[in-house]
Amino acid sequence: MSEKLQMSSSNAPVVDLTGVCKSFGSRAVLEEISFQLTGGEGLCICGPNSAGKTTLLRIIAALLEPDDGAVEICGFNVQRQSHKIKPLIGAIFHKSMIYPQLTVIENLRFFAALYGVKNNKSRIEELLEETALTPYRYDIAGILSRGMMQRLGLAAAAVSGKSVLALDEVLSGIDPLVARRLRGQISRLATCGRSILIASHDLATLERIATRALVLWDGHLVADVCVAKLVCERVAELSLSGSSLAGVDQLLVQFAGSVRTGEGVSVPLTNGLTIEKVMTACRSLRIAVAGSRTRYRVLEDILVAAAERSAGGS
Repeated sequence: MSEKLQMSSSNAPVVDLTGVCKSFGSRAVLEEISFQLTGGEGLCICGPNSAGKTTLLRIIAALLEPDDGAVEICGFNVQRQSHKIKPLIGAIFHKSMIYPQLTVIENLRFFAALYGVKNNKSRIEELLEETALTPYRYDIAGILSRGMMQRLGLAAAAVSGKSVLALDEVLSGIDPLVARRLRGQISRLATCGRSILIASHDLATLERIATRALVLWDGHLVADVCVAKLVCERVAELSLSGSSLAGVDQLLVQFAGSVRTGEGVSVPLTNGLTIEKVMTACRSLRIAVAGSRTRYRVLEDILVAAAERSAGGS
């Protein structure tokens, strides 16, 4: 089974944000964030530190109120109908809400009761099986490894999250084998139609499990891309030698989306553009190319482009 989260056939949005804004004191953390998410769709939220990722997830999970804008989950307004929202959303954040003095199963029972989940006994048994925690059901949570604690956090989120799971850095700080298992578990939780939102700095992992990517920068939504389409596009990477800054600036203007990369430039090969055409442009601009290669685009390219725009004041 593929780890990639599958999109639902339903077009009705499960998560619907319109013009969401949030400030802490004089600092604007989120500004006019709008997007929709359907059932079964996996959305990764990426950006640098302080971009607003965790704040956005906390608002969607009804743990924080926006200053302006509207958030709807399955048609219910998060601010006005929070009692109907609770059983629909599950969340786990980088600072886990798991109680270390309780056992694995006691934690799951607590969260099921907290969110008013009915028939929670069978649901808990299913989640223990899905997250491979059945042999550890009576272990004290505080003695679990980080990877197992992340699995317990995922189970605790899923016990209440019938429609939406908001996961903040759930894949961070764990070894590759545990991360692979966790990716598969997240994918299985999406197969019944849940919308999954994952915030992380691990861009390579996000590319493997998400269908869409939102990029936040300084509280603004700067990109909303289809991951499958992104990773099928190619990029030309050029290493430059002794080229004039003016010529490089002209090259960046000529090819939209191009950015500086250390010793050279990166040029997206979109809309029929080829590396041969880029090299021809370099010769006409008297840019000395020391080396070149092509590769597939990755989420890091979107972040680098956002950084370039920010540095340029655009």
